[in-house]
Amino acid sequence: MRNNPFKVLIIDDDPGVLFLHEIMVSEGKLHPEPSMFFDAKNALNYLLSIDDKQNRILIFLDINMPKMNGWEFLDRLMKKIKHSDVKVVMVTSSLNKNEREKAKKYKLVIDFWEKPMDENQVSTLIQNLGSWLKVD
Repeated sequence: MRNNPFKVLIIDDDPGVLFLHEIMVSEGKLHPEPSMFFDAKNALNYLLSIDDKQNRILIFLDINMPKMNGWEFLDRLMKKIKHSDVKVVMVTSSLNKNEREKAKKYKLVIDFWEKPMDENQVSTLIQNLGSWLKVD
């Protein structure tokens, strides 16, 4: 993956949002090739298949999706992932304050954004994650 010390996954059931978020991530210089998933189950299976101590994984996660919603995804991920260093940014159209509060209860969740993500959010995230994004 072009010597990237981390992987980026975008999980959302809306193709338009996936496309826009891919552009924000790549043009915002966060990651040149984010992996995109329409289905949270497929994303979870992928993550479990690459679970390794050397992996750092940043996930942009939608909440309201069919089959498996963002909360179910987080619950399963926390139970099953054993080695990878994972950070999650919830990116949702929901303005429900309860969901924002619920997100704070998950140690993997580092931020909660309203859709669509924008350049300023990506830039701030890069600054905040600093050394985590760089090669050791």
